[in-house]
Amino acid sequence: MSIVELINQLESELTGGSKVPGTARRLVNLAEATQLIEAIRTGLPEEMSDAQSVMRQKESIIKQAELEARRIRAYADEEATTIRETAEEKGNAATSAATQRATQMVEETEVFKAAERRAEEIIAAAEDKSRAIIETAEEEAGNRISIADDKIAQEQAASDADVAGRRQGADDYAREVLFNLEERVADVLGQVRKGIDVLDHDAVIAR
Repeated sequence: MSIVELINQLESELTGGSKVPGTARRLVNLAEATQLIEAIRTGLPEEMSDAQSVMRQKESIIKQAELEARRIRAYADEEATTIRETAEEKGNAATSAATQRATQMVEETEVFKAAERRAEEIIAAAEDKSRAIIETAEEEAGNRISIADDKIAQEQAASDADVAGRRQGADDYAREVLFNLEERVADVLGQVRKGIDVLDHDAVIAR
């Protein structure tokens, strides 16, 4: 029986006895109580030894646990340090790459903006030049059209005058030809009339 069980039994013996009438005392079986106390006294060193052995085992286990915990902690710290350093290296590399890419993108953007501005300047200059050429061409075309109109008007006037002159000459020539023809016809008619008159005279004589 363990010490705890003996103590519990002794407590039951002390508290379970019959009460003395008129007092708070109880009747205890002295022999039984003495036997229980002797059993406790006898078993106590063994229990103490077992307890001390358990305590020593407990301390050993705690020390081993502490050593294992330190080892695990050291390993975890080392792994954490390695992971942290690796992460920092990767982070620094990523940051550096991102910075370089950002710088490159900014430079490319500036180059693009400069090229875009240059393209806009070239387009604007080309449009101005195109407008100037168109205006000059329109002015030149207007001048040439005006000159051509004047020349056409002059040539038309000269042609009209020439046609009028030619027509007048043709009319004069036709009039002269008709006059000559009229004279010839008049001569022919006179001769015809004379021939008729002669025929008529001869017919009268023959009668």
